[in-house]
Amino acid sequence: MKSLFRTESLLAKGISRLAFALCLAFSSAQYAQAQHIMTINSNSDVELESSPVDDEVFESAPKELMLRFSTYVKLVKLTMKNPEEKYVNIGFRYDPTASRVFFLDLPEIPPALYYTIEWTAIDPSNLVARGSFNFSFGPDAAPPSTLIPEEEELDPFMAPDYRLIDQSF
Repeated sequence: MKSLFRTESLLAKGISRLAFALCLAFSSAQYAQAQHIMTINSNSDVELESSPVDDEVFESAPKELMLRFSTYVKLVKLTMKNPEEKYVNIGFRYDPTASRVFFLDLPEIPPALYYTIEWTAIDPSNLVARGSFNFSFGPDAAPPSTLIPEEEELDPFMAPDYRLIDQSF
């Protein structure tokens, strides 16, 4: 009877360890998948409608920003930069309340060739959604897409692997 109890106990431990290993394996796979989804460029399905719209040109500086998302999100970042990449304080403060529409009254904006608005939001699935849009204003303003320099495409460069060269001379 004593050995039967011990065998059942060993069997129970084995099943318990197997169940733990399976749980660990499945949770590791989900963790790895979550890390893959949370990349710099968002994989979130969140869509944005904004005012100003991307590449919009105004006669005078806009008085407010409006962001309308396709689902409820937590807006965690909202910044404005000029062409020299200097931030303009627009008074955004994080609010943990989820919403679909966000309004922000803008301060008086000094003249510049264009401005870039960058935003980051967390969607209901806790995925990061990121984006940006540009606008310009003034009597001689041009669409920002015509002013932003395109990134220079560099030729590929292959460096020799000196470990593969016979150095016995």
